[in-house]
Amino acid sequence: GKFPMAEYSVTWELELGEHGEVPDLPGASDGVLRIGCSDALLVRLPAGAAPLAAVATATAAVAEGGCAALALVVFDELGGELEVEGVRQGSIGDWEAKWQPARPGPYELTIRHNLAAGVAAAVDGPRFRIVVDPCLKIRGVAIPARAVVQLTVLSRCAGKIEHWPKTLSAHAELGYNMVHFTPIQAPGESGSCYSLDDQNAIDPTLMETPNLSADERLTKVKAVVDELEQQHGLLSAMDIVLNHTAGSAPWLLDHPDCAYCVGNSPHLVVAAELDEKLAWFSDELKNGRFGGPSISTDEDVSRVVEGIRKHVLGPLKLHEYYEVDEAACVQAFVDAADEDLPAHTGGDYEALKDSALPSIGAKRHGVVVSAVFARECCRDEGELKRELGRLQTDLLAEFAGLERDMVEALRGEIAWDRVQSRKGPVGDGGLALVPRYFRRLQLSEEARERLGKDTEVVAHNGWVMDWPATEDFAAPSWRSVYLRRHLSAWGDCAKLRFGGSPKDAPFLWDHMTRYAVSMANIFHAIRLDNAHSTPLHVSRHVLAEVRRANPHCWIFAELFTGNFHTDLLYQGTLGINALIREAMQCGSLQELSGNLQSTLWGAHPIGAVSNITTLGRGHAAACPVPAGSMLRSASFALLSTQVLPLRPRHCPALLFDCTHDNKTPRERRDARDALPNAALVAASCASIGSVRGYDELFAANPSVVSERRWYKDIEGVTPFTLMWPSLQAPPPEETTPTSLETQDPQEVEFAWVRGAKSNVVVRGSWDNWKADLPLKLQADGTWVAIVSLPSASLPVQYKFIVDGTWKCDRTKPRSDDGTGNVNNVLGPPAGSQGSFALSRVRGPDVVVSALPGIFSVKQVLNTLHVRLACEGFVEVGVQHLAGDIVAVQRRSPDTGRRTWFVARSAFARQGSEGVPRDTAPLAVPGSIAVVHIAATLFVPDSQPGFDESLERLEGQQCHLHLFKSLGEVARIWREGGSTMLKLFHFPPGSVLVFSTSPNGEASHQGELEALLAPSMIARPLQGLSLSDLNYLLFSCEAEELDRSGGARGAYQIADFGTFVYCGLMGVCAALDLERGAKIDLSVSPIVRNIREGDWLLRYLIQRLQDLPALQGVRAWLASVQAIIAKFPRDLVPFHFDYAVSELCAAACRAVIQGSGTFVSGCSGRCPLIRDLAVATAQFWAATPSAPLHWDRAFEEGWRKVPSLAAGLPHFASGFMRNWGRDTFIAFRGCLLITNRFAEARDTLLVYASVVRHGLCPNLLDAARQPRYNARDATWFFLQAIQDYVEMSPEGLTFMSQTVVLKWPVRDWDSDLVHLEPKTVADLIHLILQAHAKGISFRERNAGPGLDAQMTDKGFDFKVRLEEGTGLIYGGNEWNCGTWMDKMGSSSKAGNKGRPATPRDGAAVEIVGLLKSTLRWVAGLDRGAFPHAAVTTSSGAELSYKEWDARLQRNFERLFWVAPDERAPTPLRNFYKDTVGATRNWQDYQLRPNFPIAMAVAPELFSPQNARQALALAADRLVGPLGMCTLDPGEAEYRGDYRNDDDSADKSVAHGWNYHQGPEWLWPLGFFLKAWHHFYGKDEGGSSAGRRDVFPWLLKHRSMLHNSAWRSLPELTNSTGSVCSHACPAQAWSVATLLDALHSLEADEALE
Repeated sequence: GKFPMAEYSVTWELELGEHGEVPDLPGASDGVLRIGCSDALLVRLPAGAAPLAAVATATAAVAEGGCAALALVVFDELGGELEVEGVRQGSIGDWEAKWQPARPGPYELTIRHNLAAGVAAAVDGPRFRIVVDPCLKIRGVAIPARAVVQLTVLSRCAGKIEHWPKTLSAHAELGYNMVHFTPIQAPGESGSCYSLDDQNAIDPTLMETPNLSADERLTKVKAVVDELEQQHGLLSAMDIVLNHTAGSAPWLLDHPDCAYCVGNSPHLVVAAELDEKLAWFSDELKNGRFGGPSISTDEDVSRVVEGIRKHVLGPLKLHEYYEVDEAACVQAFVDAADEDLPAHTGGDYEALKDSALPSIGAKRHGVVVSAVFARECCRDEGELKRELGRLQTDLLAEFAGLERDMVEALRGEIAWDRVQSRKGPVGDGGLALVPRYFRRLQLSEEARERLGKDTEVVAHNGWVMDWPATEDFAAPSWRSVYLRRHLSAWGDCAKLRFGGSPKDAPFLWDHMTRYAVSMANIFHAIRLDNAHSTPLHVSRHVLAEVRRANPHCWIFAELFTGNFHTDLLYQGTLGINALIREAMQCGSLQELSGNLQSTLWGAHPIGAVSNITTLGRGHAAACPVPAGSMLRSASFALLSTQVLPLRPRHCPALLFDCTHDNKTPRERRDARDALPNAALVAASCASIGSVRGYDELFAANPSVVSERRWYKDIEGVTPFTLMWPSLQAPPPEETTPTSLETQDPQEVEFAWVRGAKSNVVVRGSWDNWKADLPLKLQADGTWVAIVSLPSASLPVQYKFIVDGTWKCDRTKPRSDDGTGNVNNVLGPPAGSQGSFALSRVRGPDVVVSALPGIFSVKQVLNTLHVRLACEGFVEVGVQHLAGDIVAVQRRSPDTGRRTWFVARSAFARQGSEGVPRDTAPLAVPGSIAVVHIAATLFVPDSQPGFDESLERLEGQQCHLHLFKSLGEVARIWREGGSTMLKLFHFPPGSVLVFSTSPNGEASHQGELEALLAPSMIARPLQGLSLSDLNYLLFSCEAEELDRSGGARGAYQIADFGTFVYCGLMGVCAALDLERGAKIDLSVSPIVRNIREGDWLLRYLIQRLQDLPALQGVRAWLASVQAIIAKFPRDLVPFHFDYAVSELCAAACRAVIQGSGTFVSGCSGRCPLIRDLAVATAQFWAATPSAPLHWDRAFEEGWRKVPSLAAGLPHFASGFMRNWGRDTFIAFRGCLLITNRFAEARDTLLVYASVVRHGLCPNLLDAARQPRYNARDATWFFLQAIQDYVEMSPEGLTFMSQTVVLKWPVRDWDSDLVHLEPKTVADLIHLILQAHAKGISFRERNAGPGLDAQMTDKGFDFKVRLEEGTGLIYGGNEWNCGTWMDKMGSSSKAGNKGRPATPRDGAAVEIVGLLKSTLRWVAGLDRGAFPHAAVTTSSGAELSYKEWDARLQRNFERLFWVAPDERAPTPLRNFYKDTVGATRNWQDYQLRPNFPIAMAVAPELFSPQNARQALALAADRLVGPLGMCTLDPGEAEYRGDYRNDDDSADKSVAHGWNYHQGPEWLWPLGFFLKAWHHFYGKDEGGSSAGRRDVFPWLLKHRSMLHNSAWRSLPELTNSTGSVCSHACPAQAWSVATLLDALHSLEADEALE
């Protein structure tokens, strides 16, 4: 409690998948979801999502008017169930539910559909697990779990329990804050404290007053534990052992069925018989028979094994246990004939064979199969007997293999014990030939009466190599562990048999649960011993009761399942809070240091890049977080938001330097390694632990079985206060450089380690570079010279001359001499500023070692570890300075403080004591403020092991040398903004720990924070146009090359590739994708590039220099660059991401805020609307090769005349950028709904000015040479005018806007000269009149120069009005005048010049658009639209109202395919795609065009017919992202588009199937609008019948999140698979979906 952590709560957000499942999150394979007990969880279900099992039921219920109310259901480990009501933010918003856990523990959560009463029962979706961690408190003050510093003590060696507060008080002063006690219950016959006689009775020998009752003993222990906490600040932890009990346990004599025994597990009979016979054979050897007890050679082993074959296995005839009892099997088969059993199904033989397992080994000739499986597998007795014969053959073969395994296992064990381990002759007890697997119990009188026998044979527990933790090795299985002798048996323990639930062994479950709960009532933490070998369901039950009694009990465990996924299952199921790890188990320093910087041990990388996505951030000022809080430290430094994304995490580690049941440094490495190993453990981000005796350098850990001596008392421990760097600004540094080295003459070694042919000399500044200093060649190939220099002469510069060539050693400190020469430097480089003065560095914290072993240093390490944990030092970096020297830094991202742990390990006694010559210097950012420890441990070699003669346990003799100054171990100088350390006196077993001043970094952080203040970041974005924001955020490479004249493309990174955008979203989207895929972004090539240089930031700044409107942003970024340059390179990625992502997010907010009330109002509750709105800005941009209007661009500059790109990157520049059809399909979503009315107006008027032949151009070509080959573009243009008038503030006034045609009417139709338009209204009338009269022309410049693929007839354009029906017909089979416009181009395949989809005749969407226009103009006031009628080709006048009425009367008759209609398709109840096509069967093809007509002219359609047609389209055309362009049931269907297909297959060559199946996205928007219109309300106008369209949009939501383009593609191949030939970003794909959502929201607002 010395450094309390601020208490707060965090809200974590978890967005579920479309079926209510947890999606594939980064880290899912490494950890489980976990939150703190004071935190909240916000579960978000995307609009349209539903648990998979409930989809069909919920849809049916809603269709019938039912209500599908959702709830978050929380199941706790005690069987409790809580329903948390959620809320949906309107019809377009996500569903959310917020849960605040009531107590720690493991939980399961699901989304429940509570359906309407009488419709169906509630349906639950997939369940997912979350662990809620407890809150640890010392004396009521919370500490983070990683601040735990635990000490394991052997309870029986710690003195009498009543005296623990006194005997352990010294450990509190030494910085420990939790004591783990080994079991305090009475041990069994072996004496092991992990093999207990009575789990519910405290061992009276541990008490000073042993005659207390059991309850009184528990009360006394409780009082002691409370005193340890309240008086000494020590929490307490206790082991619980659930998987076995002592074989001598008295209660086992009453309840032998609580163990695995031959009575309840008859399959063990054969193994028990073998075990008994092996014990007999061992006694015979001991007594001198069969060659005698001596076994010391391989020949002896062979003799004994042959004796086993002859005298044990031979007489036993164990194969008889594998013989089938055919008669019994047949009788059971016959008896089952009258039972209600499954009939013969031809069930598999393996199931029949497995059913015999329980009977194998139970009795001789007694193998039987299940009658149930026999009935399923066999028709009659004859077939059964044949299968039994097969089984008998297999069983004998199985036994033969088993017997071989058994013999080899015995051979291996005997050889290991007697030959390799020299165990000695065979004797009694532990000297028996092999361990006993079973024991015979003499039962109590009560048990004898109940069971009808005097004795019972029970199985010992143990462990089995490679055995799955979730399986019971004592249960029947083909591995037959006990018979094969594959068990490493614990001969003092009986293996407990819990069964499947408490009813299977009620006494055992109650006994062990009471035991665990009694400990939880006393202790703050529980250590689950051998968690991997305790049945999972047992541990779950017991721990649930533990947490019922003590909700904040901290559970840590031994968990070694051998399978990481099984580990995760145990963690999530049991709610484990920490897993025991051990540094001593690392085989090398490299392995140890690698674990220190891994998330497995709780670390985050230095300067960790946040995992909060760009658009998920809110500025820190909006959500203040307490300084030093764990929230911001948990890799969310300086990034605050309303909620944080929940990600799976490794189970926190409890990292021991050495555990109580493993080898000490003296046994495993070298005794000196105790010091560096302890320092590296203290450097970790995990909870840490040690064992009593480690600090005193015990030669070995005391035995948990036999040791009874007490620990030696620790005396002389005094309170300790850690020195700590101040956050206050330090006084100015001295201007005169002063080295920390002493001023006495020093011997200096010059060494050249890079080889030379003949000679090496060194020259230096000490004599003005005059004389050579020769170096001598050593035996190891190194050239060395030693010279004495006065320290006052330092620094000196020098250089090597190797075989006559001047050379600089780049591994040693270097400096510029001021003339451009780089030399090596010794001491502070000349001219360095701000060098250290000795008085400026405080410490060390400890300079006198008055305590045994390493206690003096451990006190500092423990105290320091707690402080680092409480103050949020969660970032870890590791540098290897030499093979056995490592530097580990801990950093707080909140304060910038760093603490360094430099250690030289002693994994082996061999090796040089001197610092290796190739040891790299250590660069420390900032200034060293405090030295905590500088020490070396010396341990004499000649000491004996554990001294059994001593009355008390004590450690080895040692000398802990504590340095008084940093200068005694390292040379120090300043280089740039870093302090450089070069170790020179640092033997194996040394540590150096120091902390740095954060003042400079804190100042830089403050500068950056000021720059990122909302007002500061918004200022340069004010007033930016949509095209300005497009350039800042997006700009694909084709656009960038166009704008820069080919000088600048997109940014490229090695091992990554090229960003898709040159603007901010290029890098931010790429980083977001990395965030979604990785936990540790430090390994990302992008992050590496940012860390290594400022190239990317310079690129982002330089590309803004030519755009005047963005000079404010450029200046802001330049300021960011200047600030970031002040940070150490390891922090640059974080600050780059922080600043650039915040700017990107602010620019996106500017797009949203400028997009009108719908977008800005809904973006917060519907991420899909937000992302679609931002995506619309990708397409409105200015490029020199494709302005909206060429003449205006020439006059005003191309930047002033942006245009809408059809798609990126294929339609980014040149004449292919802007298409009439594409522009006006995207017009409503990209420009109107987003309130870009000025851009929309400009676009309309430019297109209006180039109307020709009564047509809007298909390709605009900047109004230079437009192409008029589209029949539909004109109608989308007129729909756009209608939408603009209805949605823009200008309204009907726009109809009077002046229009001047570039090509007057007289140039293209002399009959219509009198209709030369003056206004927009006139232009609309002209277009309608031209179509009513009929249009016929041949394209200008027709021929290969215009279109190299088209045949001559394709250039002929014709449109006519059929006066009787009002339909517009047009086109021919040689051209393709609608959006399905793929012209064949393969001569090889024979499709060149042939449209795949001519769609001539009356196309359904054109009819719908025509109807929409007619309805509109017919209803306009004559003042706004002064035209009432057109003149047809027959000369008849046709009013707009009548034309509209004719379409209304005839549409259903002409287009509806009724059930009884004769048609060239099996489908019915849908609308034709065309009427009057040359290829008449194509009229009847099901395509996604009729919903377009439904969306714009719903009045044309019968509601009943419309619903049937839409349902058919939903079933057959709607794909994951788009709509099939042709029904997959059609013969012409080809779903996968490849434009480079050069095959001879006409149907697909050169992508001829562009619209013959591939799934285009933009029609889906019209489909959704139509669906919503016809299904959104029932016939009575009620919205109760609404069917949610959002399930169709879930994939789009995901695509927008997970695409580097942050957009939606042009199309996909079949079933939504990626089409590499399509544009990954397409304007109309984005626009029509945003339009559909706008319609949904508008309808809801009306309601």
